[in-house]
Amino acid sequence: MLKTLLEHYGLDTTKRIKIARHKDEKRGYDLPLLYKKGQLDIYQSYQENPDFHNCEYLVSFLGIEKNQAVLIGVYEVMDIKPASRVPLPPQFIYYSNYKPTRRYYYELRKMDEFNDLTDRLVIEWSGGAINWIQNFHGTPKEVIQLLPKGYVGHFPGYMDFFLTYDELKKMVAHRDAHSDWHKMLSAIGGVYVILDTGTGDQYIGSAYGKRGVLGRFESYSKSPDGGNVKLLSHIQNNPSSVSRFQYSLLETLPSSITQKEAIARETLYKRKLGTRAHGLNSN
Repeated sequence: MLKTLLEHYGLDTTKRIKIARHKDEKRGYDLPLLYKKGQLDIYQSYQENPDFHNCEYLVSFLGIEKNQAVLIGVYEVMDIKPASRVPLPPQFIYYSNYKPTRRYYYELRKMDEFNDLTDRLVIEWSGGAINWIQNFHGTPKEVIQLLPKGYVGHFPGYMDFFLTYDELKKMVAHRDAHSDWHKMLSAIGGVYVILDTGTGDQYIGSAYGKRGVLGRFESYSKSPDGGNVKLLSHIQNNPSSVSRFQYSLLETLPSSITQKEAIARETLYKRKLGTRAHGLNSN
């Protein structure tokens, strides 16, 4: 059970504890996106109702499919203030429509003792999905699985994945945890795009040869510029841009495709999206 596992990692379960499952699709908030961008802590710190009052610790999960949830952290509730006294960060993705409805600000300290379980611990959310915030000592939560270290998720399909640079490195480095990614990406060539989600700049490239798209991603995991002059210049001018990079496919290509054929498809997308004149392609 969840209680026993967290006690093993040092959680004092004699304290007042609440447990939350964040899944806010109905109001249009993309919580997985917020989590990828490191903004989910902002989202949960500002609340419309006194949801985290009268608790000393918060065990926080992100809702996934089949009424399950994956741990995003255990937090100590340090302080509670009126949201009007703590300005919502303007860089928050949903700043304009989130700010007017927030009444409470919770100062939350993420506890490092539980980092080993973060993004790995999956539970069954009992008590109904609508009851997103519950008393930790209420209905027991069953542990479903402990995912491998470095796990970034199952392979969703060639045209449906988006990887941050950190996720790309984890996917490449932790082969056993991502055998489906390695199998699928090494089986095809493709035209890919690297997007700087902060500036909108794009770099388009193509992958071909024995290891296909996986081989190209492996080279980026070692060096984010991949040997491309304009991409290197972009990174040198703004080193933090790498943390904003997003990798995805524009088109899959047969594994048997020649270099000439792959580059022809790459060139077509460069022309369509204007990445030579307004992006990060230099040729």
